[in-house]
Amino acid sequence: MDKACRYDIDSAIGYAVGHAAARIKIALRRAFLAAGHDVTPDQWVVLYRLLENEGLTQVALGERTVKDKTTITRILDRLEARELLTRQRDPGDRRSQRLYLTEAGRALARALVPIVQAFADAAYADLTENDKAVLRDLLARIEARLDRLPETKDAP
Repeated sequence: MDKACRYDIDSAIGYAVGHAAARIKIALRRAFLAAGHDVTPDQWVVLYRLLENEGLTQVALGERTVKDKTTITRILDRLEARELLTRQRDPGDRRSQRLYLTEAGRALARALVPIVQAFADAAYADLTENDKAVLRDLLARIEARLDRLPETKDAP
């Protein structure tokens, strides 16, 4: 490889965070399937965010879940096809839709919470409470810095 193109990707923080996140998603998906729930981690996050705050717009939900318009639309389409959520026109803005969980969507979101909690307990068992607090703080600092970079400020 050309010396000018060398980069130690294995030492890159972004790669390490992305790699760990991908492995967490794969393992959480397996935990959902083992419990009889055909749900992806991205769908779970959408369901949970709506359980926390029903009536969000698609744009607000995309921002809260860090999903671009295409990705959030695809997730919502799949959840709507399974009758887990509904879209309703916003009476104050006819171009906007508000999102609401159905009873089945609420029940599923609630059923997934203990699975996520048990998964997190197992996955992070080697971390102390202080380790977890430090990790959350470091990640929050990285995100805050990214918000100040012009090329990432408006990115989903």
